[in-house]
Amino acid sequence: MSLTTTDKRLVEPVKSFASGSDIRNLHKLHGQLTYIEQSKKEHAYSPAVVKLYDLALSYVADAETHARNGGRVARVMGPWMAPLMYAMDIVPIPLNELDRSGSDDTITIAEDHFQLPKETCSMVSSMLGDLYLHRDRPIKDLVVFNGRCEPLNIASDLVAAEGYRVHRIEAVNRPLDNDPERLAVTVRFLADELADLAIRLTGKPVDLARVEFEIARSNRILGKVRRIFDLRKSNPLYIKTLGTMFMVTGSANFFGKPEQYEATLDLLIEELITADYIRSARGKIVQLAWVGGRSPAFGLYKTIDDCGGAVTAWATPNSWSQDWPRARNPLESIALQILGKTGGNGLGSPVHRLKPIERLVNEFGASGIIFYSFLGCFRGVHQEIQRDHFQKLAIPSIGLEGTFHVGPPSGQLLTRIRAFIEMLS
Repeated sequence: MSLTTTDKRLVEPVKSFASGSDIRNLHKLHGQLTYIEQSKKEHAYSPAVVKLYDLALSYVADAETHARNGGRVARVMGPWMAPLMYAMDIVPIPLNELDRSGSDDTITIAEDHFQLPKETCSMVSSMLGDLYLHRDRPIKDLVVFNGRCEPLNIASDLVAAEGYRVHRIEAVNRPLDNDPERLAVTVRFLADELADLAIRLTGKPVDLARVEFEIARSNRILGKVRRIFDLRKSNPLYIKTLGTMFMVTGSANFFGKPEQYEATLDLLIEELITADYIRSARGKIVQLAWVGGRSPAFGLYKTIDDCGGAVTAWATPNSWSQDWPRARNPLESIALQILGKTGGNGLGSPVHRLKPIERLVNEFGASGIIFYSFLGCFRGVHQEIQRDHFQKLAIPSIGLEGTFHVGPPSGQLLTRIRAFIEMLS
């Protein structure tokens, strides 16, 4: 199906997220920026939180500038690729950063130009449409896992025809049957895939000592993230929900600037140690755990704060709650991390994630859980399995579904969050 004249205007390359866009739903992007700017003002007492937001907002634009100047940048699937990418002097950008400029137009492109059914997961449709919008940008390398999500596999095939260099990793799965011998074989296979990826990207084997250095740095940074969450237990409103979301997001790829991100965490730790206690305007603070995807509808996080809630624990694919695992070599460490050896957030059965989520809920005193998934995503089934488990433990929870692209949350979602927090108050 060919694009109409109107459709062609929709798919002109967008400008940077921070400076504006040619797409129709610019007000939605500005709405997201408004939440960030408002949160920065609310955190004016914290130079560290303000710096955290600045790092997040400049991430993609600075990476594109780096690519234009001859540096290497790659879009990657999953939060586990940072040590390998940085060891090759490649700045990684996770695919979910595409929701920074996502809009209804990206869905239109996916459905009209690529002929995706309307029932397709909003994450896949939004990513596909946005990659098309970015096809003339300098970042061309795409690192994807086969088998993680079949619609996403199809999307990566489609964008290969738009000028992207798609590098596939034959991803493996970790079923509920946790056979140690089979797991060892799986880890070795995945480590070999990572070694082959390095050769495809750079033309030479990766320096394993450098990978080991990067894993050690990741572990050091994760330790500081845990320290911040631990200090925040006694002062949960010092960093509000949106700020903690960005901190967790940055713990995987450091917003392309590991040294600056780590220095920001150091500053935040110093602030929390001496900070005055911030009281809730509503008196009691309802501590919550957020499990699943991170919503790009920042109004959800603002509503949690306004209702007297505080997300004190995040159980997302960014496995910050434990260090990277030790293995025979650093590539096998990455393979184990992908498979969820420590945090339980990797590939495979959602049952593997139950105990890690339990630990987070207990450690950070969450009185309820918000499960969040994207419309049309298979992980909605995972959410039901997990909710059933915590219902048996008498831990209240609520399941929310939203879109991946930027936009205001629906009134129904906001009403349900308000009612849930009120119930726990």
